[in-house]
This record gives sequence, structure tokens and C-alpha cells, in this order.
Amino acid sequence: MMTRYILALALFVGAPGLASAQSVPTLSPPVTLSGPTGMKSALATKADVSNGTLKSPTITGGTLDGAQSITTTSGITQPLASLLGQQINVVNYGAVAGGTDSGTAVKNALSTAANRFPVYFPYSAYGYTINSGAYTGKEIGTWLLNGNRITGNAIGVPSAGTGTLISPYTNPYLIATDRKSVYDPAAIPQPNTGATVAESIECLPNRANGQNANVTRNWIACRYVGADTGSGGTTSIDISTEVENWVLNVSGNHGLAFEIDTNFNAAVTDGQWTTGLFLTGGGAAGTNVNSVALSIMHAAYDGSWLPWTTGLSIREATNQIQQYKASAGEAGFFQQAFDQSGNTLWQVDKNGYAKAVGFVSMATGNPAFSAHAANADDFVATRASATDTGFFFRGYDESGNTLASLDKRGSATVAGLINTNHTGESASSTCTVGEMHADDLNIYVCTSAGTYKVAALTAIK
Repeated sequence: MMTRYILALALFVGAPGLASAQSVPTLSPPVTLSGPTGMKSALATKADVSNGTLKSPTITGGTLDGAQSITTTSGITQPLASLLGQQINVVNYGAVAGGTDSGTAVKNALSTAANRFPVYFPYSAYGYTINSGAYTGKEIGTWLLNGNRITGNAIGVPSAGTGTLISPYTNPYLIATDRKSVYDPAAIPQPNTGATVAESIECLPNRANGQNANVTRNWIACRYVGADTGSGGTTSIDISTEVENWVLNVSGNHGLAFEIDTNFNAAVTDGQWTTGLFLTGGGAAGTNVNSVALSIMHAAYDGSWLPWTTGLSIREATNQIQQYKASAGEAGFFQQAFDQSGNTLWQVDKNGYAKAVGFVSMATGNPAFSAHAANADDFVATRASATDTGFFFRGYDESGNTLASLDKRGSATVAGLINTNHTGESASSTCTVGEMHADDLNIYVCTSAGTYKVAALTAIK
């Protein structure tokens, strides 16, 4: 052993150049060999190329192959490639913004999205061009278009009603700009009752909230959809806005375009009204515009006659229609009906006067009732039976006195004249002044004395 030590010492002393090349490094601050921050601990926990743990590393550059595993906060471990695939970005499949055809990339992205993950188009001011590929517009899933301008042969021609990829298949004239979703709830088995819905949005029951600034009030809405028409339209510039556009194509089966259910499950205790459909609004005072609260119409695609069977059907309502005037001076009509040329067929104004073809009940200066039925009876009233009593017509003065009447026995009364079908009267019979009638023998006229003057018919030539 001593021999080896002397040999090593000799080699060290005899090689001065080597000694100077292997100078001892200096660490600042000094690092000890032992301890939790020493060299031994650091070397013992070094990362290996095939295993090991990196804690809070900073990685610059390099490549990940997707085989890395990621453990989610719920404790589920998935490959990195799988997690990234749940956000299908068309750029990751080769799509390029601008005029280059991205058809193959979009088709590949759609194939990957067979699990119905959204297909995402990153926004680009240049948009995307899709020339290759064939689409129907019924591709199931969600397209996140993000306001990109999508052009190319593969999207069809929306202006001609043949749009596909970014157009609703129920209305291929339209173009989706930000989001398009297609669902297939009919593919899901359902029980004997109930229905399947593609999307459900619900709110939990409303209730008082003690944290409100006003604890006696809590108004909520489950969904809000709004828009602003903007400005700039003129008689030659048509700018139109729709907040919602609901379409139901009837192709053999019946359906409902829109259903509102208001279920009475308990009595209302706050004294307010419950409304199935509330059409309201506001605006600056005096800003009157041409407006219709509810417009019902229907026609064929070419504009020809294809009407609703019934425009408005009301059933199971205590008061089917109620209309109110807001103030005594309010003008206008409760109802109006017109013929094909715009002529009035029927109207009821807000003073309660009605007008219809053959009937007029209007304000001062117009007849209260006017009938104009050519070659037909202007007015018909029929007694229900021989014992039916009452009047076919009665008219009163401002004090409620009868001015004219026609009862169901055929007796007529006009102020100062009463014409009845009484018979067998005598000069001693009491009567009402103006009363007059006749039988086969005599004519009877009641005088101011309240008795009749009788004249034999044989005396009348």
C-alpha cells in the first residue's frame, strides 16, 4: 500500500502541467457536501433521461410528443394529446388563414370531432378559405367560428339558398358568424312519456335574497338576449335587426315552432298577475315609430296564397280578449279589418263606436245605425215561440221614457202613436193617448180623455 502511495505522489509531482490544468473550482456561495442543500442531495435527486421528477422547471424550446400524462384536479390521468384534442383547433390540422385552401384540414378536424368536441377556428383578419370537401349543413357538433370570414366552394352559396357548412340547414340563406351547433336528440332512446331536448337551460326557484339592497324585491331572468338596431337606415338603405329568429320546417310531421308553458302549481300570494307572453317596451317620450306588437302572416315561398288555417285561436280563457283605453282623450281603434284593397270592412274605435259593411254606429254627425244590404233584409229578428215575450226593438229618450218599441206580439209604439193588434174595444174602454188599432168592424183611436173614439169601417170609403 505504501508503494502505491509513493507512485501516485511521484506522478503528481512529475507532471506539473497536468496539475496546473486541473485547478480546484470555487463555488459562490460555498456549497457543502452534506445536508438537504448539499451536493450529495442534489446529485442523488438529479433528473434522469428516462425517469425522475422535475419540480417547477423552466423549459425553453424543445418538443413534446403528446405521450406525457396529465393528472387533472379530479384525479383522472389522461395523455396530453387526448386533453389537447378535446379542443379541436383547425390550425392544428393544417388550416391556414387567408386564401390557401384549408378544406383538408377542416375535414380532418371534423373527423376527429366525431366525439362532438367543438371545432375551433382561431380568429384571423384574413379569414379562412375552404374549397375542398362536401358538406350538408347537418354535420353534428359545434363550430366555433369566432367572427372569421369563411369563404370557398365548400360552404355552398348562401345568397342562393344553398349554404352548407356555416349555414343553418333549415334556412340555408343565412350565414353563421360566431357559433353554429347541430344536435340530434331524436337519436337518443326515450321512454313512453316525455321528450328529449337537445339543450336545457333552467333556473332554480326565485326567492327573497337578504343580501339585496332592497330585500323586498328580487327579479330574475333565466336568459337575456338583446340587440340594438343601430342607425343610418334611410328610405333607400334597408337596415333590419332581429333579436330571435325561430324556424320550423313542416316536412310531413306536425310540430310547434315555439311553446310557452305557464303551469299553475300554486296560488299566487303576492297579488300580482302571471303572464304567459308579455309584449312591452319603452322609449323616449314622443318617439313614435311604425310598429306592430304582434304580426301574424303566412305565404308561400313565391308569395302566393298559403294562409294559416286559423290566425289566432283562444280556448280555456275566462276573458278571451280584453282591450283598454289608456286615457279619455286617446284616439285610434280597438279593432280594424280591411279588404284586399285596404277598404274598411270592420272597425271599433276607442269611443266604442263600431262600423262594418252594412252597419254603422259612429259619433256625432253619423247615423248610429245604418244598414245597406242590397237585395236582402237589412234587419231580421225572430220570435223563439208563441209564448216568447219581450221586444224586438226599444228606443228611449234621455229620461228613459219609451220613444219607440216593437214587442214580440207585433205591437208597435212610437211617441204619440201606439199601434196594437187589440180587438173588441169599446168607447168606454180605457186606453193610452195615441193608441190606435182596428179589427174587422171598427177603428179605435184613444183621445186625451183616455177613452176611445170608435169609427165603423163601413163609414170609411
